[in-house]
Amino acid sequence: MRRLAFALMAVGCVIALAGGSLGLAGWTGQQSAKALWADGVTGFHGATGKYTRLSFPAHHADFIVRDGASVENLMLGPARLEWSSIPGDRGNSVIAAHRDTHFRILKDLKKGDIITLERDGHAFQYRIVTLEIVRPTDNTFYQPTSKAVLTLVTCYPFYYLGPAPKRFIVRAELLDTTS
Repeated sequence: MRRLAFALMAVGCVIALAGGSLGLAGWTGQQSAKALWADGVTGFHGATGKYTRLSFPAHHADFIVRDGASVENLMLGPARLEWSSIPGDRGNSVIAAHRDTHFRILKDLKKGDIITLERDGHAFQYRIVTLEIVRPTDNTFYQPTSKAVLTLVTCYPFYYLGPAPKRFIVRAELLDTTS
């Protein structure tokens, strides 16, 4: 019985360390990208493509978004799905991130909140029009659109152990553009 208890404690420690290391990778990835952004290197290219700044002004939070939703990019922060529109352009710009790190903030968003995206020296403001919970197989919000929209997606529920059974979607419409 004592060996089983020690084995379970060891497994628990390994899981905690693995989870902590993923959180640390995400935090350090964001900090290094934010440092480049703060140095005036906007729209900089990394090994994985061009970056965008995603801000939630009402919540005093911002993230650097990488192009391409690879496993590596998603560990480091939010990522724009490569086939989706460039922020500010007509069409659907889709950005994904993990619920237990960078996109935990989505649970606090409300209809009408403003989201700002900055890319290539231009700022784009979007207003949230829809908050939805959908099945992982529902691709309604990933479809191309004729208007400039932003779709943020993460797993749901936010506090769930293991692979989450649903997706949380935030849809926002472009308000205006400023340089």
